[in-house]
Amino acid sequence: MTRARSRPWGPLTRLLGVRVLLDVQFWFPTWMIFLLERGFTPLQAALIDAIFNGAVVLAEVPMGAVVDRIGRKRALLISCALTTVVFLGIGVVSSFWLMALVWVLWGLLWALSSGLDSTYSWELAEEHPQAPSPSRYLGRSRLASGVAGVLSLLSAGFLLEIWAPLPYLLTAVLGLLALLLAATLPDVHGHARLASATTFTDAMQRPRVRTGILLAAIVLTVGVSIRIQFQPLGTEVGLTPSMIGVVYSIIAVTVALGGWLATRVPHRGHGMWIVGSIAVMALSYLAVALGAQHQLTWVTMLLLIPAGTAAFGVAKTLTDVWLLEAVGSRWRQTVLALASATNGLVMIGFRPFLVQIGDTQGNATAFLIWAAISGVAACGALFLVRGPGRKVLDAR
Repeated sequence: MTRARSRPWGPLTRLLGVRVLLDVQFWFPTWMIFLLERGFTPLQAALIDAIFNGAVVLAEVPMGAVVDRIGRKRALLISCALTTVVFLGIGVVSSFWLMALVWVLWGLLWALSSGLDSTYSWELAEEHPQAPSPSRYLGRSRLASGVAGVLSLLSAGFLLEIWAPLPYLLTAVLGLLALLLAATLPDVHGHARLASATTFTDAMQRPRVRTGILLAAIVLTVGVSIRIQFQPLGTEVGLTPSMIGVVYSIIAVTVALGGWLATRVPHRGHGMWIVGSIAVMALSYLAVALGAQHQLTWVTMLLLIPAGTAAFGVAKTLTDVWLLEAVGSRWRQTVLALASATNGLVMIGFRPFLVQIGDTQGNATAFLIWAAISGVAACGALFLVRGPGRKVLDAR
């Protein structure tokens, strides 16, 4: 049966609109500058960030279970409302302890939203024959997120210069608009629940689910941990803050395009595409290290780093599809959250390590070491995909 073209203002299009409104990143390149301008010390800013990351790691799996229990639409409405509250709070609060409390709430919001776009997009497309297919619609969702990222990253510094709280207050307003739009969306009823595991333990006993969680955690660890060195590397090679903003915009585009490309990959090739994408990330980090050592500034920042982030976009989307298909609707959000939480626990150790190496040995050395670690991770992923029991993993 051929799927029909989606209506211009149907629920699928409106969900993409919500994604654009929620996925703005006005805060991303400016949050440290903002806190320092508000009078916080670097140590206080670092403590606030650590509190946020701790809240995310602790809340990931519980929030995933909450989303599976209350449903996708309710979770999205709560996410929109919390976005407005959190970013309004960041924009107006000046006390350290109140700011820390707001960032704890932000961590809970982050955990609640983690994977929600994937599950809601997938299940809404399943229930609406206007969608091209769940995986193709997920690719469109990734592109919508990328558009939001590009527009907001390019304007973040400009908004901060106008008025420091402006990026955060604007995000709060967009969260309110997203809430109004999300209220018009239909809920999803999980017609595939009959094929889902009845308990979380049953879901975790499926080899394909366990492998998918490990692959997703590897992809997130390899692709996200090193990002803490992107800005220091840009500063080291002489880029201005506005130039670094352009680099981040290019990164957002490449991640989105990688996610879109992943939905065009033949299903039976997903495993090796994930492995290959991890290998490409490892090679890109090696090339970044060599490029930085030889002062190839623009090649490094505008070609080599985006090559790795494009590969991350491919691998991240493929692991999402892997888990969305493997676990069924009943425990989808919980399983995606478990993969994200596993990555978060690993990053607690790796990110300070990378920062320390960058500060003492140089950012090029940090990328070189991460390239080696990523190469080992690619070998581990290859074993998961092509090791003993792979025939079980290929079963659908």
